[in-house]
Amino acid sequence: MRFKKIFLLLGLAGTLPAQIVMQTSTDSILTHRVERDADGRLLPWFQPHVPGAAYAHVAQLASEFLLNSVPVYEPLGVKMYFITCCFQGPQMTQNNEFIAEDWMHNPACVWAGLVQSLVLDYRVYSGDKSYIDLVRGMLDFQLEHGLTPADWVWPDVPYASADPFVITYQGAMRWETDGMRGDGLHCIEPDKIGELGIAFLNFYKVTLEERFLTAAVHCADALAEHVRDVRPGPPPFSESSTIKSPWPFRVNARNGLIVSEYCSNVIEPIRLFDELLRLQHRLNIASEQTIAYQKARDLAGEWLFSINGPMKTSIWNAYFEDVPNDPDRSNRVQITPLETLRHLIKHPQLDPNLDKDAPALIHWVASNFATEGMDAIKEQTWCYAPMGSHTARYASLCALWYEYTQDDWYKDQAERFFNLATYMCHPNGVVSVGPDWPGSWWSDGYGDYIRHFMEGLAAIPEWAPVDQDHLLKSTSVIQALEYSPKQTSYTTFDAEAVEVLRLTKKPSTVQSGITFLKERTNLDAPGWTWKKLNKGGVMQVRHSSGEVRVIK
Repeated sequence: MRFKKIFLLLGLAGTLPAQIVMQTSTDSILTHRVERDADGRLLPWFQPHVPGAAYAHVAQLASEFLLNSVPVYEPLGVKMYFITCCFQGPQMTQNNEFIAEDWMHNPACVWAGLVQSLVLDYRVYSGDKSYIDLVRGMLDFQLEHGLTPADWVWPDVPYASADPFVITYQGAMRWETDGMRGDGLHCIEPDKIGELGIAFLNFYKVTLEERFLTAAVHCADALAEHVRDVRPGPPPFSESSTIKSPWPFRVNARNGLIVSEYCSNVIEPIRLFDELLRLQHRLNIASEQTIAYQKARDLAGEWLFSINGPMKTSIWNAYFEDVPNDPDRSNRVQITPLETLRHLIKHPQLDPNLDKDAPALIHWVASNFATEGMDAIKEQTWCYAPMGSHTARYASLCALWYEYTQDDWYKDQAERFFNLATYMCHPNGVVSVGPDWPGSWWSDGYGDYIRHFMEGLAAIPEWAPVDQDHLLKSTSVIQALEYSPKQTSYTTFDAEAVEVLRLTKKPSTVQSGITFLKERTNLDAPGWTWKKLNKGGVMQVRHSSGEVRVIK
């Protein structure tokens, strides 16, 4: 996602100042003094000797920056995140000002990441419902300014990219002659249709506002219409082919012309299909649609694990909007294998070989994207620079796998890499891209940064603050929530769900609807469990009514 910045450093293109500034000091990272323990191990910059304190802190700083401090781009009268991918923060500029950068925008993945980071995660953690209005504005902007026309080959679907400093999204055109960076006029990325589609659906679950459900269904309809059967022939002697994937990476939405054939990121369309199929009766989805969704989902899922798919070939290729076309499929990315693994860990029934696949993917990323002398993960082989978002992603997957296996090696990895990632966040909430990259991206610093710390706290609840009550995660979507000194109450989209809460005190009463739940030793049935920590503890609750009250 970062080619212009590298070219600027090399003096090959553009006029903006170089964005890669190599670290020369071992005593500081960006604007922070480095903190270490007695053994020289890197600690976070905030409350370094309190495990996890910095993770919640940087998530708060970044979230509140988006809520309160994003500048308006005055020529168009809109917030800066609507018209550019990236900016220089006050720590980089002579007059302590914000400068919007002249590079292609990536709105679809930014909005999708912020639905997860702000609405599903940090809003629930903090209890601040203002984030719903904030993200609603982003999604509405996409619906108004960034969908394809209804009579096109790919109708009513979101653009992944746009030229900077424009209101209407229709693919980025200025870089078409440079390998179709930014997709080009009228071109879309089907994997981002899945990614923003599931975000539309999750936002609908919070608000029950029909336009977001409609947008999600339009995304699923288009993906189902255009899926390709690229599975191999029957074993054992069929030849494998890695030329095509179930959906191309880039395609012209107006005429259907394929611009780039291969994209390994099928997990986002799979997530969208799976959830619409699960909710088909509740959402009144027509039978002909569900048949099409199931077919497309099966084709993509079978390909993913086949000898043609990346779980076997390791051809994790094509995600970022500002790379050129890659017909040889030579670039490698870490975002797709790790986000694929995230979904598999949360739905282990999808992968009977998960106990082997999960360590293999984590170690593949650790091996191929490691940074010498630093617990940091690089973005992709075509932009081989360490970044905070990708470092935090790796840490969050290690935390999830620790939760799943209780293997302490993964907890240690999670802590090491989260610690480094905290240094990207400045005290004013501006988040730099990486230790050598002081500029900021809305994706890398926010949509694809906050959520990973939230995932880590949810997987390892003892890292959450000891003196506060927080709902850390749910198997459903939390529609409403309120914290008070005496109780925590919330409503889930699904009546049947399981939550994890970090509490300062063991509850006296837990109520689901009109039912008083009993404390149990496990959650084989509705009830709740309690794990005592040094201060407070962790409660898990399973319920069959969507309204829950936890009373101290």
